[in-house]
Amino acid sequence: MHHLLAILTLVLSLAACAGYGSVWVHFLSPRKRRDPLRPGYALALGMGTLAYLILGVGLAGFLNPAVLGLLVGVGILLLGRELWQCRRAATGSLPEPQEGVAGGATAPRSRSWRVSSAGSSGSGRDPEHLVALALWAVNGLLALATLISALHPLDGLDWDSLSYHLAAPKIYLREGRIGFIAYDSHTHFPFTMEMLYMLGLQFGGVGGAKLFHWAAGWLTALAVGIWSSRLTVQGRPAPGWTGPLAAALFAAMPIVLWEMGTAYVDLGTALFQLLALAALVNAVTREEGITLRDAVLVGVLSGFALGTKMTALLQFGLLGLGLLVWALRQPGGNRANRRAAIQAVFLFGLVGLAVGSPWYIKSWLWTHNPVYPFFYSFFSNSYSWTREAEIAYATEQASFGRGRGPEALLLALWNLGMHARDFYINYRSLAGDQIGTLGPVWAGLVPLLFWTRGVDRRAWLCLLYFGGSLGFWFLLSHQSRYLVPIFAPLAVVVAVGVAALVSRPLRIAAGVFVALSLVMSVKLHAPLAQTSALVVSGAVSEDEYLRVSLPGLYEASLYVNQLPSDSRVALYQETRGFYIDRNYFWANPLQHNLIPYDRLRSGAELVDWLQRFGNTHVLINYGFSKGTEASQWYRLLMDAIESRRLVESFRSRGVVVYEIR
Repeated sequence: MHHLLAILTLVLSLAACAGYGSVWVHFLSPRKRRDPLRPGYALALGMGTLAYLILGVGLAGFLNPAVLGLLVGVGILLLGRELWQCRRAATGSLPEPQEGVAGGATAPRSRSWRVSSAGSSGSGRDPEHLVALALWAVNGLLALATLISALHPLDGLDWDSLSYHLAAPKIYLREGRIGFIAYDSHTHFPFTMEMLYMLGLQFGGVGGAKLFHWAAGWLTALAVGIWSSRLTVQGRPAPGWTGPLAAALFAAMPIVLWEMGTAYVDLGTALFQLLALAALVNAVTREEGITLRDAVLVGVLSGFALGTKMTALLQFGLLGLGLLVWALRQPGGNRANRRAAIQAVFLFGLVGLAVGSPWYIKSWLWTHNPVYPFFYSFFSNSYSWTREAEIAYATEQASFGRGRGPEALLLALWNLGMHARDFYINYRSLAGDQIGTLGPVWAGLVPLLFWTRGVDRRAWLCLLYFGGSLGFWFLLSHQSRYLVPIFAPLAVVVAVGVAALVSRPLRIAAGVFVALSLVMSVKLHAPLAQTSALVVSGAVSEDEYLRVSLPGLYEASLYVNQLPSDSRVALYQETRGFYIDRNYFWANPLQHNLIPYDRLRSGAELVDWLQRFGNTHVLINYGFSKGTEASQWYRLLMDAIESRRLVESFRSRGVVVYEIR
């Protein structure tokens, strides 16, 4: 029953998002253009708007079911108004918007279908039509499999969600406001997707929260498919299978399939960034060029992307640079066009920064650093942060990948597909190769672009965007999931490139390779889907599953939840506090400097400091403590245990809870 409630929460929330987004698109994406991505713009803009409304009521201290329900209700009413207006327009009560083309002609209503099925005779036996149907069937199968994954409980694979993506929203809901969490630097990241997760948690539980990320992933895949189907190959509409192929190339990446079942944020970033790129590329390649409305649309979408992840600043800069280059290339003889182009550049930048700024302003006000905890060298007064913590953080980020030389860059697509464990944060093992891989399809198909002809120039602009983004990624942390957003436009390029191959044998070989790659992706994801299905169906209880997936920690969390309501637990070698219903506190050094470990000389002094922050218990995960025995904090804890200031009260599979005396 709670799974149905989670799905209902998502459906009503997306309806509200469509309502809020309809207000935006009326001004920024007029109907007369008949842009097939217009519904995608509406949903994405509405998701960002609803998230910011939740941020506002949360900061104001009105975070409760009634207010959240009101926000959803208002959005649904706006959608109802939009549907009513569309109905009146369809029955002739309102004038039908005309296509803005020479002579006032309207575009044929069936154009989208004709484009999506180009090259088809309309017969169900047409090979291209059958290929398109098969690819949509694969997408549908993957959508169902990932839906089941999204409905199953948070487990050991979903580390960041257990630590902060869902743990922090759960705290906010419990306290009825968005407050300052001193011990966790991650809560000062941009949190747009987490606001939506908070809505899902409130009404649909864990599944309701994770389904927002699932929806963002499939909205991205659909946008990739729709946009690809509108591009041209050798001057003609792309074949009917181009769209579903592009959608499958993105959605079937094993890392994307895994993320669709989590409450991470990369797919939210992908949605906003892809639509921003599509809006910009479509605008600058039109005969009339970009308008100020287009600039605002791209700016708002980019701003919402900035609100999901700090790394989106890089793509924001790339879009701005691309727009500036386009503006400078406008004919100098037409001052009006040049002036309008420059205005569009500045408007894009101002709007994008304005929309993304609330998170960075909040961080600045709360931590004295707009990009906390990064760039400590520039913001040395950052709250509870040190040079040592910055070095430790940077060292961890730099530990991923397979080198940083020219050879590593050239082999990046191969290594990301075949040696994923080196790029995947959770598992440096076989599981990393299975879950964290981007698949072999990119290493196999991207080189084929050299044998294409007549590729739509919009696809080449996407390839430039991907190349620039990959270059920035290579200079920073080599984590595969950071690349997920930029592989969405690459899927557009590759799908159109396959359609534009000049050699029939190459097209056949590419088709076989794609089929094998899709089979491999499905096979890699199958164990996760099967496990999720067992839990969601009830064949395995959630309690039984979590005891296996989170050994020791889950049982310890249940024990802590039975403590008095005013208890607070200091966590050592453990940050995954989602299942703890009491207040807790990350206590390890380098997570903050609230406890002066370098000045403490005994376990008694450490316990006194822990009590200053209201801690009544200490939880230690000894399974993650190997190799830390010589650390100052570990020696202090052992001294506190030996002196009976910490008395064991619970133990399960290496996770021990102590009572502070």
